[in-house]
Amino acid sequence: SSQLKKVEQHLVAWFHPLCKALQEEQGAIEAMEKRQDRRLYGPFLMLLPPDKLAVLVLSTMINHTFYTGERGHPVTKLAVIVAENLQAEANMTSLKQRFGKHAAERLLKQTKLNIRRVNARVRRTLEEDDWPPDLKVKVGCALLDLAVNTVLDERGQPAFQHHTKITKAGSTYVTKVGVITPSRHIIEKLLEGDLKGAVHPRSLPMVVEPRPWTNVDRGGFLKISSMVVRANGNRAQVDAVKRADMRLIFDGLNVLGKVPWEVNQPVLEVAQQAWDAREAIAELPSQDDLELPPPLSPEELEDKDRAREHFLRNKRLARLNQDLHSLRCDVQLKLGIAQQFLDDTIYFPHNIDFRGRVYPIPPNLNHMGSDLCRGLLQFHKAHPLGERGLRWLKIHLSNLSGFDKASFKEREQWTEDRLDHIYDSARRPLDGDRWWLEAENPFQALAACNELVNALESGHPEEYLSKLPIHMDGSCNGLQHYAALGRDEDGGRQVNLGPGERPADVYSGVCAIVVEKIRAEAARDPPHDATEQQRRENEFAKMVDGLIDRKVVKQTVMTSVYGVTFAGARKQIENKLEDRLLSKGYSLEQVEEVAFGTSAYVASITLDALAELFTSARNIMGWLAACARIVAKEGQPMSWVTPLGLPVTQPYRQSGTQVVKTVLQTVSLVVNREDLKIHTSRQRTAFPPNFVHSLDSTHMFLTALRMRNLGIDFTAVHDSYWTHAANVDVMNEQLRDCFVELYSQPILEDLLTSLQIRYPECDFPDIPERGSFNLEEVKESPYFFN
Repeated sequence: SSQLKKVEQHLVAWFHPLCKALQEEQGAIEAMEKRQDRRLYGPFLMLLPPDKLAVLVLSTMINHTFYTGERGHPVTKLAVIVAENLQAEANMTSLKQRFGKHAAERLLKQTKLNIRRVNARVRRTLEEDDWPPDLKVKVGCALLDLAVNTVLDERGQPAFQHHTKITKAGSTYVTKVGVITPSRHIIEKLLEGDLKGAVHPRSLPMVVEPRPWTNVDRGGFLKISSMVVRANGNRAQVDAVKRADMRLIFDGLNVLGKVPWEVNQPVLEVAQQAWDAREAIAELPSQDDLELPPPLSPEELEDKDRAREHFLRNKRLARLNQDLHSLRCDVQLKLGIAQQFLDDTIYFPHNIDFRGRVYPIPPNLNHMGSDLCRGLLQFHKAHPLGERGLRWLKIHLSNLSGFDKASFKEREQWTEDRLDHIYDSARRPLDGDRWWLEAENPFQALAACNELVNALESGHPEEYLSKLPIHMDGSCNGLQHYAALGRDEDGGRQVNLGPGERPADVYSGVCAIVVEKIRAEAARDPPHDATEQQRRENEFAKMVDGLIDRKVVKQTVMTSVYGVTFAGARKQIENKLEDRLLSKGYSLEQVEEVAFGTSAYVASITLDALAELFTSARNIMGWLAACARIVAKEGQPMSWVTPLGLPVTQPYRQSGTQVVKTVLQTVSLVVNREDLKIHTSRQRTAFPPNFVHSLDSTHMFLTALRMRNLGIDFTAVHDSYWTHAANVDVMNEQLRDCFVELYSQPILEDLLTSLQIRYPECDFPDIPERGSFNLEEVKESPYFFN
C-alpha cells in the first residue's frame, strides 16, 4: 500500500469498511427490515456483490467530488451517475450469464467505453427498459448515504460530507442544493500525491492521431465513444445532424485533430519549480488559505453594523478560499498531465457544440485553456523561422505582453528594445528580474522569450527550427461579423475591417465615451428639481469618476454582440468596480451597499455608447431577435443551416420538475423533454449571438480547410488563429479571403427565405437597410486579425 498513489491508498483504506456496510445493508434487504425507500431501492442493490458496489461507489465519488472541492458536487447528479454505473455493471453481468463472456466483450468493443451507450445497447439486447429518473436518484442516494456515513479518514473523521448550500436567494425565496464534498483533510492529502489515478482517459490527450470523423458518432478517440456535436440532450439537434451532409464539418475537425503537439519542457520545469516552492506567480494560486478574522466578542456582536461587516468579510473570504482550492486542484491536474505526456507526441480530438463552435474533447490540458495550458504546449513539428517568421515572433511576444494596440513596426521595435529583459527571462526565469511575469500572459510570454533567445543565439535566426504557435486574433470578432453582415462603414472601421495605419481599438473608443459622460455628470451638482434617480446617478458618477478604464468596459463590449443583457453587463462591471472602490477608501460594507447601483449606472452608459457606435449591428440584432420571437410563437425552436451545411436547432424549452424523496435528502429532478413548451424569451435573446457564433465557426472551418489544402498546420481558439511563425503571412491571406468569401454570400437573405418557406403564414420583418462598406477592403486591412 505504501507504494500506491495517494488516490489508490485511500481507495484501499475505504474499501473494507464500505464493503462491510454494504453486506449489512444487503442482509437487511433480505430480512425485509423496514427503512425509508428500502423496498424500492433494495432489489437493485442486490444486483451486484458488495465488493463491486464498494469499488463502483468510491471511484465515482473520488472522480466527481475531488475537482469541485469545497464547492461540492450536487447530490442529484452524483446519485444518477452512481446508479447508471450500477445499472451498466449489472446489465453486463446479465449479458455474460445469458450469452457468454465473448458476446459481452464484442458488444463492449462495438459500443466503446461510454456508460449510457453500453446501457442502451445491453438493454436492447436483454429487452429491458431503462430505469426511470426517480428510481436512479433513490438507488444512487442510498449508496451515497452508506458511503458518507461509513468512510473515514485516518483520524476517524468522515472523509466525505453531505450538506446543503444556498445557490440563490431573493426577497421571497431561497434555492438550496444538497452537495457532497471531500473533507478539507482529504483534499490536502490528495493534493500531496499524484492525481493521475483519478483522471478518466477522456480527460487526457491522445498519443496517436485521432480517428477521423466519418459519422456523427464515429470519430475522435479510438475506444471511447464521442458524438461529433455536444447536443446535451437536444434530440432535435442530433436528428438534424444525422440527416445532414456533414462532410465539410468532419473534414475541418479532422484538420484540427491531426495537428501534432508536445509539452514545452522549459516552461513546464519553471511552472513545476514555482509550484513546488509554493510561489503564487502568474496564474499559480496561493497554496495557503486566506486567514479568517477572529470571532467577535459578545460585546462586539452587539454593534450590529460591526457584526454585519464581520459577517460579510468572513463570507467573502470563505468564498475566496473555496475558489483557491478549485484553482489548486486545476493547476495540479494540468501539471500532472503535462508531466505524464512530457516525452510523447500528443493529439487533441475535437468536436463541436450545437452552434458549430469547436472544442478539444480532453478538457484539462489543451490549447484552448488558460495561459498556463497554452504556455505548456507547442507544435511537435518545427519549421525554419525565415525573415518574416522572426518578425512575427517578435510581434507575438509584444502581443502577449499587452503591447498590442500599436502598429506592427512599433510592436517589433518594442520587443527589440527589451532584449536584455528577454534574455534574462529565458536564462534565469525564477532567479533573474522576472520580467516575463509582467506580461498579460506570463507563461506564453516565457515560451516566446525562450524561442526568441534560442533563435538569436543559434547564429542564424532565420534558419532556426521553431515550434511555437503564433496567434492572430480578431478585433472584437463578433462586431466584425455584424459589421460585415450590415456592410457597416463606420462600425467596420472601429473593428479593423478596413485598412488603417494603426489598429483601431473599439474598447478604448467605448471607454472614452463612458469616461467623458461620467466626468461631465460628476462635475456638476444636480438641479433643485432633480428626481431621486437623477440624484442617485450623480452620486454614483462622483463615486466612480476616475475609476473607469478600458478593462472595466471590455467584457461588456465584447459580449454585447453576443446578447449580454443589462443584468449581465451590470454584473460584469460590478466585478471590476468592487476592488477599485475598496482601493478608493470605501469600506467593504459601503462597497456592498453601492456596488449594485454604481455598476448599473456604468452599465447603462456603456450600452448607450455601444448603440451610438454600432447602429447597424443593433439593427441586425433586433431583426434576428424579432424573427426568433415569431418562430417561438409558433411553438417551434429557432433553427437554421450554416453556410457549411450544419443544421442548428436552439434547445431552449420550459423545464419541469419532479420532487423525489430519498434516504439522503429530498431531490428536485429537472425534466427536459422535446414535448415541453418552447422557452420564448430564451429563443429570442439567444438567437442573435448563436447565429453569429455559427458564422464565426464557419469562417474558422473555411480557413482550416484552405490551410489543409496548402499543407500547413493550423489550429484555432474560436477567433484566434494559430500556425507556425513562418506561415503567418499565408494564414493571414487565407483567413481574409475566407471572410470575404463567406460574407459575399446572401446570408441574411437565405435565412429569411428559409423562414418564409417553413412558416408561410408568418409575417417576418424586412432585412434592415445595409451600408456601403466594400468587403474587398478586408483583404487590404493589416489589422483585421492582428
